[in-house]
Amino acid sequence: MRSQRSSGLAGRLTLLVVTCLRAFHTTTAIDIPLEVLGHVNIEQLPTITDQAPSSLIAFPFDESFAMTCEAKGNPEPKFQWKKNGEDFDPYLDPRLMKEENSGTFVIPNNGNLTEYQGTYCCYASNKLGTAISKEIEFIVPNVPKFPKEKLDPVEVEEGQPFILKCDPPTGIPPLQIYWMTINLQHIEQDERVSTGLNGDLYFSHAVEKDSRRDYCCFAAFPRIRTIVQKTAMSVNVKTTNAILERKPSLLTPSGGSSENQLVKGEDLELECIPEGIPTPQVEWIKIGDQLPVKAKLDNHRKLLIVPRAQQEDSGRYMCRANNPLGEAVHYFTVTVEGPPEWELEPQSQLSMIGSHIHIKCSARGVPEPTITWRVNGQLLQGQSHDTDH
Repeated sequence: MRSQRSSGLAGRLTLLVVTCLRAFHTTTAIDIPLEVLGHVNIEQLPTITDQAPSSLIAFPFDESFAMTCEAKGNPEPKFQWKKNGEDFDPYLDPRLMKEENSGTFVIPNNGNLTEYQGTYCCYASNKLGTAISKEIEFIVPNVPKFPKEKLDPVEVEEGQPFILKCDPPTGIPPLQIYWMTINLQHIEQDERVSTGLNGDLYFSHAVEKDSRRDYCCFAAFPRIRTIVQKTAMSVNVKTTNAILERKPSLLTPSGGSSENQLVKGEDLELECIPEGIPTPQVEWIKIGDQLPVKAKLDNHRKLLIVPRAQQEDSGRYMCRANNPLGEAVHYFTVTVEGPPEWELEPQSQLSMIGSHIHIKCSARGVPEPTITWRVNGQLLQGQSHDTDH
């Protein structure tokens, strides 16, 4: 009696599901839970349900790194990986930890991480088709170091501008620069002395107190908990009896104009560091418009920051450095680009054999995105490059 009831329930459930599919197959994407699939045995294409982030950084203090790839489907999907476009089988490497019935594998931090560095992609397949994960970049950062070097003393006449170069090593951002003495006292900064975005220390004009033997540039990389120090630098300012007056010019940027491109949502940072005597003052203007309300000035007005820039923040900006003897200007042409965003995102469909299929897909962005199609991981041949497919 119990088996007859179970059979009847399965039959009614099957009928219900099939009826729903027939009613909605032309307009609706239907996602059927696997527990239902198990009772009525309806086949379903693979779908990626979980994956590792697009950038996976191998921080030295972490014990392991999971390359996550999970998927559902009926029949149950099988998993494959590619690394840098080539087949990669985690099961052939005994050092990797694998999970049963899963595409996930774990890279242990055993001192041999660099050989795993690269770009990975996971494929989940069954007889109906293949689902593809987004690309996952596994990054193994080098420990940043300043080169060992002997630096000649900087000789400068009083009143002349000069720059102390930092040239920090590359490493995982963000990068923080500090100028300090050997005794870890911060170098005082003001309108005359300041650190640029590139880490260099700029002096609008030299004064006698700038003479010292222990200017040190420290580069901090918080994400990898590392601080490195450059060889100490020596500065000798020679006094002069000359009249110390000079109209402004710009130590950075060079030239009269420059172009700046950034992606929507990034912070716009424009910098003007002047030299001259008396120390020039800096002001900022957006040509033909007001400065964005959210704009702020930093580094004694030498740095203009527009947080989370949007397309309306594009335009022409000007910095002007003034003192009683004159002025210097620089123009910035700013373009805020937009990454691709869906206007019509492709949706899964169920269709009858022999029926026509129309999958809508369009995207916007600056510059205009190019759309390509793949079927089961393979590039679809003969496709056009219109923005609406």
